[in-house]
Amino acid sequence: MLPVLKELLIYLEDNINEQRILNAEKLHCDTLTYKTVESLPIITAYPYPKEAEFQPFPHREIFDNPEKMLFNQFVSSFGSIYLSQKIGDDLPITIRPDFGCVLVASIFGAKVEQVEDNPPWIRHSGEKISYEQIIQTPAGDFNSGLIAKVTDRYKFYNDVLIEYPKLLKLTNIVLPDLQGPFDNLELICGSSIFLDMYSHRELFLKAMEKITSTQIELAKYFRRYVNNRIEGFSFQHGFALKGGILIRNDTSIMVSPQMYDELIAPFDEKILQIFGGGIHSCGNVNNAVKHMFLKSAQCFDFGQSELNNIENIYKFASEKKIGLTRIACSEQELLNGGIQKKYPSGISLIFRAESFEHAEKIIIEYKQSHINVIKQKK
Repeated sequence: MLPVLKELLIYLEDNINEQRILNAEKLHCDTLTYKTVESLPIITAYPYPKEAEFQPFPHREIFDNPEKMLFNQFVSSFGSIYLSQKIGDDLPITIRPDFGCVLVASIFGAKVEQVEDNPPWIRHSGEKISYEQIIQTPAGDFNSGLIAKVTDRYKFYNDVLIEYPKLLKLTNIVLPDLQGPFDNLELICGSSIFLDMYSHRELFLKAMEKITSTQIELAKYFRRYVNNRIEGFSFQHGFALKGGILIRNDTSIMVSPQMYDELIAPFDEKILQIFGGGIHSCGNVNNAVKHMFLKSAQCFDFGQSELNNIENIYKFASEKKIGLTRIACSEQELLNGGIQKKYPSGISLIFRAESFEHAEKIIIEYKQSHINVIKQKK
C-alpha cells in the first residue's frame, strides 16, 4: 500500500468524530423528509489548500491505480472528507469508483478516452454506433466496457477498509455515476439524437428502452457492493439523497418540457419506480424542473442552484415533499438566519467559500448561531 494512503487512513480512523458524522447524516435525512430541524445541513466548497498535509494525486493517475483513487476519494472528491474533520461541516463520508460519466456508454462500445487531468469522456470518431447495435446489446453483460474495473475498485475498497473498522462503519460506499437514459444515449450517439427524436422516433424509443434496462440491471448488480447504511437513503455528490439512485439529466434541459414529458420522462420514471431516488441537472432548469418532479421522484439535486429561482421551485417541491439538495447560500443569509426563514426544512445547503480558512470561520459561526438559538428557546 502507498505509505501516504496508509497514513491518511490511520489519521481518519483516529480522528473521525463518530457522533458528529452520525448527527450530520441524521440532519440530512430529517430535512429531506421535511421534518422540523434546528438547522439546515451545510457542506462547504473551497479551493484545496496547498499547505494541507495530504495533497490529492493528479486526476490522470487515479484510473489505473486503485490506491490513488481511494486516496483522492477521501482527500478531494465531492468535498474533502479529510478537511471536513477540521472544518466541522455536515459532509457525509462517501466514496465510489470514480470513472466519470461513461460507464453505461462503455457497455455499448462507445470509445472512452482520458486526456491529461480531465475525467474520461466519449470520443466520437470513425464509425457511429447505430441504434440497431444499441438495441441488440445484451443488457446484463457486466464484463464489457469499464464495468470489470469498477467491480475491482469496489472489492479493493472493501478489502482495504476492513482494517479500519470505525472508518468502514461510517463510510457510505455508493453507486458510481450511471448518468440517465437520455444522457447515456447522447454520450453514445452524440447530438444527432435531437433530430432523431423527430425523424427516427421508433428507433430512438427502442434505444432508450435498452439503455434504461441496462442501467437498471447495472445498478442492481452494483448494489451488492454498496453498503446502504441508512434505509431509504443513498448518497451522491457528497450529499444525502432520498431513495436509491440519482438520475443525471443534464442533456434533457436542451429539449422542450413537452418533449421531456413524452420521450424521456417515462424511462426516468421506470428507474425511479424500482429504486426510488431523484434527478440531477446542472444549469438553468427553471422551465424543466417541475416536469422532472415525476411521480416516483423523491428529491432533486442541483448543479448550479444559483442559476435558478429556488423560491418558486421550493414552493412546488415542498407541496410534494420533494427534497432539494445543494442549494447555494450567501454568507449573509447563512449567518443572519435568512436562509432558514425562507426554507425551514426540505433542503440541504452548499456554501462556496473563498478559502479553507473562510469555510472554517463561517461554519464555526453558523453552528454557534444555532447553538445560541437553542439556548434561548430553553
